[in-house]
Formats: sequence, C-alpha cells, structure tokens
Amino acid sequence: MKNKNAKGFKNFKMNDEVYKLRKKVINIIYEIKNNNMNIPRIDVRIGEDKNCNILGKARLKDNIIWITKTAIDRNEKSLYHTVLHELIHTIFGCEHNEKCHLMKACEPKEILSKDKLLEIFRKYYNKYNNLTNKQMEVA
Repeated sequence: MKNKNAKGFKNFKMNDEVYKLRKKVINIIYEIKNNNMNIPRIDVRIGEDKNCNILGKARLKDNIIWITKTAIDRNEKSLYHTVLHELIHTIFGCEHNEKCHLMKACEPKEILSKDKLLEIFRKYYNKYNNLTNKQMEVA
C-alpha cells in the first residue's frame, strides 16, 4: 500500500470544501490528458505544510502530489505552475533545474502563460516518453 503522507505535510480530511479544492488540481491533470499526453493516474492530497513557503510536494516517480490550500488560493496561473511542477517530479522523477522556468526550486516572480507552461511540460513528456520507447526497442 502506498504511503499517502509527506514529511512536514498535514493532509486535510476529505469534506465538501476539501473536495472542491482537490477538484481544481484534478482539473489541471485532466487538461494535460486532454492535450494528448498519456500520463498515469495521480493521487492528489490537499493540506498544509509546516513550511508556509511550500506550495506543493511530490514523491519522485511515485504518482502522488501534495498541494497546499495556499497554492490553490493563489491565482489560476500560479496553481497551474505549481501542479505542472509537481507532476514533472512525480511522473518523470526530475529534480529541480534552475535553468528551467517550470522546474526552479522557487516559483519565479513572473509566471509564464498556461500555454507556455504546457509547452514546457510537453517537452519533458516527449523527452521521457522517447527515452522509455527507445529502452523498449532495445529489450
């Protein structure tokens, strides 16, 4: 059974309000799927982190993300950035990259448009799917 907890993160108990918050994150995941990217099922947890500056967490290559209420309460572009960032961690196992707008350790002061963020996400998707396909051809 997968561990549903992250260090320093308090999961909220599910109720109508938390469900609404979680739905905002899930809608972003479905938007990615609707853009012809076949990503795995992602477990989404909503809560708060001991470090109030943290907007989200992910377990590398484990298909689970934790998003704070603070991240959800921010503007739509910021939430989109946070969710895509955490998805890259949990789906592809990528660490932070200060040269990549989307994968910097801290959220940039100016966030790119949703289209630009999706374009960056697609580059990761294509890179890691091509790598996987090449490995399968060799086997």
